[in-house]
Amino acid sequence: MTIELYVDLRSQPCRAVVIFLKLTGIPHELKYIDIFAGEHKKPEFADKFPLQTLPGLKDGDFYLGEMVAIFHYLINKHADMIEDHWYPKDMKSRARVDEYIAFHHTGTRGKCMALFVAEVFAPVPDQDKIKTEAENLKQGLDKIEKCFLKNKYFLCGKQISIGDIMAVCELAQFTVQNRDIFKDNLQMKGYMNRVKACLQPAFDEVNVKLCDWRDSLAK
Repeated sequence: MTIELYVDLRSQPCRAVVIFLKLTGIPHELKYIDIFAGEHKKPEFADKFPLQTLPGLKDGDFYLGEMVAIFHYLINKHADMIEDHWYPKDMKSRARVDEYIAFHHTGTRGKCMALFVAEVFAPVPDQDKIKTEAENLKQGLDKIEKCFLKNKYFLCGKQISIGDIMAVCELAQFTVQNRDIFKDNLQMKGYMNRVKACLQPAFDEVNVKLCDWRDSLAK
């Protein structure tokens, strides 16, 4: 059965799951929801997805929200289609991926979103707040380099995992305002380029909407 995934590709978690679906070949159909228009709060969506967040997965009469839960569901259901490196069966290797996932929401996403919201969504940008959030993100990138990346090619080991997809989709969000977040973190810049290369062509296909958003703001 083909799953349905409700998405707005301007959303980092949505892009992460869609990239994974494309790379693994899991049969799926995308259903587009406009977050900015509040479509995720309308009864026809909210009745099925009470968290009112994206992405949302529909598999028959089963509905599921939250990116990490969706990743785990897909990996468990389609284990025969998914290469082990995405979420390893080895207990210790899997624990490393889980460690990053646990860190991700506050350590990566939280810091990225705080700066992005301050710079893009504020009616009148507060330059002091933007500076503070940029410094917080810099500290976050330093921590990722020190605690996860170290001298490895990927965050959780020698091979790419779902943790890398999650991280890179957050970091790519700054395409919208053309902010270079890696000017003082060249190790992270090299990491970003490696992961993007591994995720092709899905990464570029899914990020078209992000580039369209950037172009619309530049007008």
